Amino acid sequence: MPRRGPRRARALLPLLVLVLTLVNVPAGRAGDALTAPGTTGVGAADLDAVLQQVRDELAESSEAMVLAAVDLRLAETALPGARETAARARRLLGTAQRRQEEAARLRGQAQVQLIISDQEAEASAAQVDEQRVRIGRIARAAYQRGGSMGEMSMLLEAQSPADFAERLVALQTVVSSQQSVLSDLRVVERSYGSRSEDLEQVRDVLATADVRAQRELREVVALEAQARAAETQVGQLVATRKAALRAAAAAQAADDAAIQHREAVTGDLERQLAAQAQAELGGDGNLDGSTVPARPGVLSWPVQGRVSSPFGMRVHPITGVYKLHTGTDLSVGCGTPIRAARDGVVVSAGWNSAYGWRTVVSHGTVDGVLLTTTYNHQERLGTQVGSELAAGEVLGTVGSTGYSTGCHLHLELYVNSSLVDPQDWLAAQ
Repeated sequence: MPRRGPRRARALLPLLVLVLTLVNVPAGRAGDALTAPGTTGVGAADLDAVLQQVRDELAESSEAMVLAAVDLRLAETALPGARETAARARRLLGTAQRRQEEAARLRGQAQVQLIISDQEAEASAAQVDEQRVRIGRIARAAYQRGGSMGEMSMLLEAQSPADFAERLVALQTVVSSQQSVLSDLRVVERSYGSRSEDLEQVRDVLATADVRAQRELREVVALEAQARAAETQVGQLVATRKAALRAAAAAQAADDAAIQHREAVTGDLERQLAAQAQAELGGDGNLDGSTVPARPGVLSWPVQGRVSSPFGMRVHPITGVYKLHTGTDLSVGCGTPIRAARDGVVVSAGWNSAYGWRTVVSHGTVDGVLLTTTYNHQERLGTQVGSELAAGEVLGTVGSTGYSTGCHLHLELYVNSSLVDPQDWLAAQ
């Protein structure tokens, strides 16, 4: 089965960027709390790492199942962070809206105060004008009477002491009125000056309030956009998760068929080995191989590579099925020579739809038990049934045939007729 990782990596790269963004969102100020650093340089290599991890877990599965598992893992990894980001965006938006409402209220108050102050300043100006008009009238009247000489003449024209007294009282009244008007003018002018200063202060307050209100409004608009984007991302991730589950369900039918075929092949081989062990070992051939203590170093490594998936029970990442991984997967490049782990005879070499090109080697009786190794998913066979192999002799090359998601050797070990962990019997590296 061909490997479609590079193409899939490009297709899933935006989702990986989203994953890395959402799981690294730091707390911060309202203006930048939804900006995640550290996403620069995210590339196909990061996604390849995720793909490789899933391939290691599902090495004996279909490519469709692997890709569905990758989508599901990315979506489920990102969803909690995406939901928290969306919730945080809404919280920040609520705070910003309250600040914007307060700024708008203060701006409204400042605008009302400006109107009142402007009216008061206009009233003060009118009073100044009125006082100046009165002073002008008094000045004209005094000029028409001849100024201070006219006032003296008025007193000298008195016909009697009583008339003089009346004229003097009248003159004093006029002078007092003039002084009062001048005093009122000074008071009104001072009031006008104070009103003008107050008006400028109110205008400054209004300008400041207006700047703040505009700033808060811009932040609200930006946070609304971020909140919508975060919620859209949550929706996309939920949709991706659902699609991955649907894809996994569709792939599961093919996987189930392959698993059944692989188990049938394994069952056939177990029965053959059980008969051989009983024939060669008698009653000891019935011994459960999983109870036999391992003999490290009895087998040599058929290839030198990373153990990408060890022998043992594991939970399927999508189906949740708990099942045995029947061998040790060694991750090496396709075409790498595979060498016999011990002297033996080839008892099977051919094609199998589950295991691909497969070789089975019997190593005979070793320390009272029957040992058999299998080499699976080969690219090309290099031997045939009946061939006698020496330890280290090439029997084929690594591939990714059958139910495989990438180049690797799936090495199995039977002790009598039981599958056991090959690593326990291999020499130390």
